[in-house]
Amino acid sequence: MKRITRSLLSLCLALVLCAALLPAGLAARADDKTSYLVTGYNAGAYSIETNQTVNIAVSLSRIGGSGTVSRVVRGVDSFRGGEAGNISNVENGTASFILYNLSYSGTGNSLSFTVYYQENGVETTNQTFNLTVSECVPYTEPEKPTPTVIPEPHAVFSSDAAFGSIAAGESKVISIYIQNVGSTTMRSPMVTVTPSDGLMVTDSQSAYTLDDIRPNQSGVVMVSVKAVDKITSASQSLSAKLDFYYDSGTSTTASGSASGSINVPATVTKDTKEEETIASPTPIVILSKYNYGGSSVAAGSSTNLSFSFTNTSKKIKIENVMVTVTGGTDLMLNGSTNTFYFDSVAAGGSKSVTVPMKAAQLISASAQNVQIAVTYEYVDQNARKSGSATLSLSVPLYQPDRFDLSEPKTSYTGYVGEETSLTIDYVNKGKSAISNVEATISGDIDSPTPYQRVGTIDGGKNGTIAFAVTPQLEGENQVKIVITYEDSNGNTKERVFEATVEAMAYEPTDPGMDDPGMIDPEPASTFPWKYVIIAVVAALIVLLIVLRIRKKKAKQKAEQALWDKWDEEELAEEKQEAAEAAAAESKETAATGAEEQKK
Repeated sequence: MKRITRSLLSLCLALVLCAALLPAGLAARADDKTSYLVTGYNAGAYSIETNQTVNIAVSLSRIGGSGTVSRVVRGVDSFRGGEAGNISNVENGTASFILYNLSYSGTGNSLSFTVYYQENGVETTNQTFNLTVSECVPYTEPEKPTPTVIPEPHAVFSSDAAFGSIAAGESKVISIYIQNVGSTTMRSPMVTVTPSDGLMVTDSQSAYTLDDIRPNQSGVVMVSVKAVDKITSASQSLSAKLDFYYDSGTSTTASGSASGSINVPATVTKDTKEEETIASPTPIVILSKYNYGGSSVAAGSSTNLSFSFTNTSKKIKIENVMVTVTGGTDLMLNGSTNTFYFDSVAAGGSKSVTVPMKAAQLISASAQNVQIAVTYEYVDQNARKSGSATLSLSVPLYQPDRFDLSEPKTSYTGYVGEETSLTIDYVNKGKSAISNVEATISGDIDSPTPYQRVGTIDGGKNGTIAFAVTPQLEGENQVKIVITYEDSNGNTKERVFEATVEAMAYEPTDPGMDDPGMIDPEPASTFPWKYVIIAVVAALIVLLIVLRIRKKKAKQKAEQALWDKWDEEELAEEKQEAAEAAAAESKETAATGAEEQKK
């Protein structure tokens, strides 16, 4: 019994041990699942368009397990339909199959399928693949064409109204032609006719309906008109307005319109009584001629402005004529009234007026406008009426050039190669400034400053232009000085001066004369030369001081009344020159007496 029990226990232990070993082997086998990798595909086309049917061959390679491909099931993707066939398993672990009759939907580029694997004839597992097919060309919605907008058609109006004029009270039928010059048909056209003041439409209607007018075709409207009893204008007209519908190229029908005018010649009704009462043309006064004493008027000068005005009417005289002359700031009346009166001026007649005027000392413009106002009365059709005219004329003005320049003066006669000076004195006696004053020197001399720019010289100012010159020739050296400037009128002027600079040849001193024994002793003189020279120098200094004081006083006096006292300044300058000449003569006389005394 114990043996049997012991045998049963051993058997149970063996069974337990086998049961424990059996699940472990199965789990290890289950963990080793079959799996494949897609190694490629062939769609058989470079591109797959929408609704195109293709066959796609897929290649697989096993990467795990030992199962083989048993079947392929299609999934939901970018293709419709399709079934798998030609499943092939190779011993090296590769497999392939073909998906037949795949129709591309036009959306996306995915291909989905599930592959089932089997081992020993039993399907053990499956694997789902989502393949991207790059040959797919997704469907693109084509752009809707933009509708071509058809422009509104235009109309050309014409008629037969030009053949003969219509008289007062006469009736006439006028044909109005309307031509469609557009590119689309005018549909349901309607014409509205409006006559001018001299015509009436006698039809029972003023609006006319026409048939559709095709492109380059015409429609016609027959309008009955009648002229009024009294026609005042030879040009009458019928205004036509056309309203219509047309196809604009869009889904809706557009409305358009056009208008035109038809000229209707008419015979004017004559009225003898009215012709007799038509007023005569208004008399017109014009400026027929004028004169201001020359080509222009200088600033500060006086002149007489003479002008004539003419009544241009051939039938009517003008009466109670008042002429008013108005100058300006640069040209003013000079001791005269600006108003002149005339009883009458005959038809076609003229009257003359002379007005003394004076230009301003300093003008602001090159011309002055003078206004002439004429008021008058005239009688026409037994009624007195008034008229007026505003006339104007322009008087040219200029600022006189009073820029004075003296002749060139040299300081002394020197030697060749020795520097001396050449000066020109200037004074602007005018009231306005002159500008851009420049001076140049040329000739048989050398100068460190052959060109000098003085600039602007205001009115009443004076000064000196000085050149340092070095003569190059023995005897007379010819010099030319050119001075240019712009006067107050903006005109460029040039002044040319020619002068002579005398120079002596340089004589070197004889060295033998330095010997004291070679010099003849001069006899002793008892004449008081020292005191005479001192007295002469003192007199010259006093004279220069007096002249400077007098010149300063004269300059101050000239600045106070510069414009009216130039003659006094010139007289002072003459006195100054006379005094200097007398002093020079006295000096020369004293020197001559000294030389004679020395001899």
